Amino acid sequence: MSAPHSTFDVNEDGVAVFTLNRPEKMNAISQHIFDVDLPTMIDRAEKDDSIRALVLAGAGGNFCSGADVTRMQKSDGGPVESRASGLRDTLGVIYRIVNLPKPVISAVDGIAFGGGFSLAMTADIMLATPRARFCLVFGRIGLIPDMGIAYTLPRAIGARRAKELAFTARSFGVEDAERMGLVNAVHGPDDLLGAAIKMAANLSKGSAEAQALAKSLIDRSLSSSQAEMTDAECAAQQALRPSAFHAEAVRRFLAKEPRLYDWDGMTR
Repeated sequence: MSAPHSTFDVNEDGVAVFTLNRPEKMNAISQHIFDVDLPTMIDRAEKDDSIRALVLAGAGGNFCSGADVTRMQKSDGGPVESRASGLRDTLGVIYRIVNLPKPVISAVDGIAFGGGFSLAMTADIMLATPRARFCLVFGRIGLIPDMGIAYTLPRAIGARRAKELAFTARSFGVEDAERMGLVNAVHGPDDLLGAAIKMAANLSKGSAEAQALAKSLIDRSLSSSQAEMTDAECAAQQALRPSAFHAEAVRRFLAKEPRLYDWDGMTR
């Protein structure tokens, strides 16, 4: 029996880890992953309230080399309408990951090329190893960057830098990725996944409602006016004030008790 193309595990802290599991192909995304594994993963992450954060990872020393070339060859021979429908389905899944109302962390080791780069960019936070390498390879074969990265990348590094990476299709390492603001922190290969899971577990101790609204507001701000954001902030804050988390946090503060959510204490 062949190994699954991906794995999905949830620990006691409510941290879900989705791992691409095709190390012999540098975790290239198969049709099964597109059609079944990714949709199933996001269905559960959306609906299961016990899942508080999601980690995206790759097995065997690479994150993901992009879409499986054999899949690409097969789709290129099919009707245009079928290819367009397949891409739209994939973009629908990517949309749901980007807009998941929970923190998402990508743990990038080795190659994150093409669709692998796109998948890594669906995360709110990116951790990487010193050997991580990124590339918008689409330009090398006369295609545009897809799987949602034409949306996510300019918002992370600006339009000019994103255009340069798309036009040149050059590869770059983790130092450049840090400099651009793509990577939040660098960890050794043996420590990367553990660091991502620990970060996700710490995030899970915060207010799920506040994190979901903060994520939504920050993403919305990039295409909204200041007036629209003023109204959105007011509405979100009013929605959170009656929450049990807020009440307990304020009670502890007034009673001079330990904080309900203390990131500095957890990461010291």
